[in-house]
Amino acid sequence: MNDWIAIGALALVGLLIPLGMMAVSYLLRPSVPETSKRATYESGEVPTGGTRIRFNIQYYMVALLFVVFDIETVLLFPWAVVYQDALAAEEYGLLHALGPMLLFVAILLVGLAWAWRNGAVEWAQTPRQVDPGADRP
Repeated sequence: MNDWIAIGALALVGLLIPLGMMAVSYLLRPSVPETSKRATYESGEVPTGGTRIRFNIQYYMVALLFVVFDIETVLLFPWAVVYQDALAAEEYGLLHALGPMLLFVAILLVGLAWAWRNGAVEWAQTPRQVDPGADRP
């Protein structure tokens, strides 16, 4: 059997199963339109205000930077174990064993410097923080 036939069959099954599940759920679901079903539910509390609230983008930027540098930390631990074994084997030089990780850390430092320069790590300031004399009479 040709390998491409097996890959095509797997791709076809991978598409047909989710599409079939969506079709069956569309046919079997109850459809009773009511206004109470469209109301916002806030864990038993009566909702106040609008549903469209603007969030500060800074929360997402901090979370994204945390994920990037958290992944970096996860990648540094296995490298430290391999680095120790590579130096013990003495078949690799110091630059050959240390170079790729130094390049990786340098790229991340350039990214951190870029984010810092563009203000991604600075928290949003209130008008009182911008003009310290604004609250004095």
